[in-house]
Amino acid sequence: MKSFTTFLFVFVAAFGLGGNSFAEEQKPESPTLPEVVVTGEREKGDKSKTDVTSDLSVAPAPVTVLESSDIARMPILSYGGYGIAIRGFTDLEHGRDVAYFIDGVPLNEVSSIHTPNYADLNVLIPETVERVEIIRGPFSALYGDSNLGGAVNIVTKRYDSTGSITGSGGSYGTGRGLFTYGQARNDAMPIKPYLAFEGSTTDGYRQNEGFRRYNLFNKLTLPTRDGELSLRAQFYGGDWGAPGYISRQMVQAGTLSPKAAVNTSDGGNKELQNVVLDYRVGEKDQALTATGFINHDIFNRFADFGGGQRLQNENRTIYGLTLRKAWTGELIKLPAQLMIGANWRNDSVTAIQYPTLNRMPNGSRVVDLSYNEHGLGEYVQAQLKPVSWLKLTGGGRYDHFWYDIDDRLAATSVPKSQTGVWSPKAGVAVIPVSWMQIFANYGEGFRSPSAVDDLRTSPDLKPLKLRSREVGLTVDPTARVHFLADVWNTTIDNEIFQPAPGLPLQNLGRSRREGYDLEGRYYLHRERQRELSVFVNYTQIRALLLNQTPAVFVPNVPASLVKVGTDFSLPIGGVDSVHRLSGLIYTEFIGKKHLTQDGAITTNPYERISGRVAYTYREQWTGFLDIVWYPSDRLSETAINFGNATGASPADIFVNPQAPVTVILGLSYRFKTS
Repeated sequence: MKSFTTFLFVFVAAFGLGGNSFAEEQKPESPTLPEVVVTGEREKGDKSKTDVTSDLSVAPAPVTVLESSDIARMPILSYGGYGIAIRGFTDLEHGRDVAYFIDGVPLNEVSSIHTPNYADLNVLIPETVERVEIIRGPFSALYGDSNLGGAVNIVTKRYDSTGSITGSGGSYGTGRGLFTYGQARNDAMPIKPYLAFEGSTTDGYRQNEGFRRYNLFNKLTLPTRDGELSLRAQFYGGDWGAPGYISRQMVQAGTLSPKAAVNTSDGGNKELQNVVLDYRVGEKDQALTATGFINHDIFNRFADFGGGQRLQNENRTIYGLTLRKAWTGELIKLPAQLMIGANWRNDSVTAIQYPTLNRMPNGSRVVDLSYNEHGLGEYVQAQLKPVSWLKLTGGGRYDHFWYDIDDRLAATSVPKSQTGVWSPKAGVAVIPVSWMQIFANYGEGFRSPSAVDDLRTSPDLKPLKLRSREVGLTVDPTARVHFLADVWNTTIDNEIFQPAPGLPLQNLGRSRREGYDLEGRYYLHRERQRELSVFVNYTQIRALLLNQTPAVFVPNVPASLVKVGTDFSLPIGGVDSVHRLSGLIYTEFIGKKHLTQDGAITTNPYERISGRVAYTYREQWTGFLDIVWYPSDRLSETAINFGNATGASPADIFVNPQAPVTVILGLSYRFKTS
């Protein structure tokens, strides 16, 4: 299955985070997740860049922290993008090479029958998000499995002094309703609720692209003497159609409609329930946190990639625990911080696959598995400030995995297996002047072997390992100017490629991704009740296979990404006016992608214009307009080579055409609850 929404926040096309494109069956245009523009600006605050703190805003690495106020200005619709692409790891890989967390709970589905370490962000309601933390590169020891391109931690709200009722609708039969209710932190109620109930529907641009879903998010928080105890329960269900990939050559020739579906019975459904218990005590830089969770979901996917429709069915139960403790103080009279932690999870899964015809069984099972996968990771991360202009960071983690696989179709039993991996991290930040930071980082990341795709035939397989390096600087001479430049490269000894979920994994050998990021923002206004800025981001990427001829290119990695835009929040008629205009408007230019390893066939460069404009009256009523427009090419965002890795012909290229224009209109009413 694919993330029906533009997968998390497609805050990713910018600076090294890559473009947003879909793989496998395309879901409909949807009003579910917001598109978030990563501007690279760090979390607001007055901390020095060399402060010893767990605050990500002063980390010696490219870090983006998006607050709820930032997210509120962003378009909540889907233009077809689906996963975050970071550092040359594309969203076509379905999120498997970026580590995702919601409230510290891992989201990647290890050993998924869909695609290894698949990440489905449909379960997220954007209005419930308090903060999104994005770390580019595998440079934080807090995150283990799938932390290749980077890590994304989403923190949901515990408190809100208002409630809201929102309705929206627009192109292609799209409609969405949302109700939220919260209480302020200082309210007299002993237990503070935060609730969000969402329902959405869309017919989609293409045939058989409909999607229906419900999402019930419930959180209760009990302040304790020295901390907080929070209980979250969520219930989610979705049912979708999947138009699939169609011939690019035929669409370009006009002999096939871009709206055509491969199989009108393709699609799927998912039901999910989870419970999360979180306890935290102490101030942020001294905090002890403990999070326990249990998650259950049933997933069915019917897809036809040319060999006939088949069903993939997965029933997964995940439970686990994360612990973390930070100490901040002095070490030999030097400012220092030590953070230690552990992550444990267990996945109990049954996975079945067999051919179907119009969703009815049409043959024998080709996959019939049950397995348990246990993962345990321990980490330590330290900061030291030997002099006022220098901060050193370092640490590492060790992750161990145990597998117990019952392959009911195998002639012999699959032996129990275990493996482990060590991931060191190191960084340095130098502040020659108060408004400049120069930083360098080294980190290693990994992706665990798949019980479905790897260990049944290769039980001794080790995790896929990555090594990454970067050097960069940030310049913030005034509160109105921000600039970042960053040069990076990563190497993998054994690149594993999957053209689309369900298709065979391919071993491409040793690879290297390298590139540089430039980003700048200038605030024309940044004062009481008035904010207006312009920004530009540029990323250049090369993804190469080493020691191979003529197989040179890692497929599906865009050569360049440019984003230019403006965001604003301005009063109409004076700073104390009850009328306000806000929004975000930007244009993206996505460079060509090699679809074959020899570089003979590529996509075309294309543009995408996105934005939201909102009018608010008395901080209660808000009307908004969201729009996404493809002014030229609509076939390049999602294009897949179904032929040979080298020597493919244009007839082997299949695409998921995007809608020319998507427009959503909405109205929201916000009311005080505290």
